[in-house]
Amino acid sequence: MGAATAIDTFAHWSSTGDTWRDRPVLVYETGALMRRLIAGSLKNAGARNIIIATNRKEAHAAIEADLPGMVLADWEGGQTDHRSGLSLVRDIRGSDNPAYRDVPIVLTSQHATRTDVERARDSGISEFLRKPLSVKNLLTRVETAAMPRRFVKETRFSGPDRRRRPRNENAHRQPNFKRQRDVEDGLIDALSAARNACYALAVEVARDGCPHARRVSVSLKRYLTAVNEFGPSENEIVEMHRAALVQLEQSRSANAQVQLAVVNGLEEVVRMRLLKA
Repeated sequence: MGAATAIDTFAHWSSTGDTWRDRPVLVYETGALMRRLIAGSLKNAGARNIIIATNRKEAHAAIEADLPGMVLADWEGGQTDHRSGLSLVRDIRGSDNPAYRDVPIVLTSQHATRTDVERARDSGISEFLRKPLSVKNLLTRVETAAMPRRFVKETRFSGPDRRRRPRNENAHRQPNFKRQRDVEDGLIDALSAARNACYALAVEVARDGCPHARRVSVSLKRYLTAVNEFGPSENEIVEMHRAALVQLEQSRSANAQVQLAVVNGLEEVVRMRLLKA
């Protein structure tokens, strides 16, 4: 959809010759038995410094003070409170501090429906592990999370690159988005690619469950359905919708009228733009 995306080299501690065992490992787990299991498994695997956090406040303090090289976090929330359970991950990934922003995060959870996994992935985790867990699976996920990966920071996502395959040596000269590459290769026209991306965005927004965000995705779908071409002017509207979703995310704790104003303003812009089309 033409979004401005920066993919930076993953500032991974392995570039210094360290492994995850050489750096502090943060274990954020609310259950005492599970804490002992995870911490004991990591210690037996060679972890030198294990930091325990029993609540989100302790976890935040440890991340900022100790700069862990690996985070194992418990997803506290369930189907009805998934945002609260993922707030630690979102705070880490949304930080401006590169010292811990891209730390590998293994999320453990008792909830593992497809929607749960997709929500966790979209929040920026490195690996997902369902409870009850085995020591073998735990260490496998930790080792996988520790593998160097590029860090992606875009309008609505910050986290490790989801593409597991190595990128082509000339990747720095290629588009970041597959849809953009398909357009340049002539496999699809720009408008169809934008519409497909819009449909994918609608599915993602529906998972989130925010009614205001859903209105944003409906507005974008309405606009892209009405236009007959996709150029800089249309891309500007797409970026407005992305920016609106970011504003909604940042204002979740604000008065509902703030979010309503964001959506109403966006819909008015779209209405006026379509009148001029």
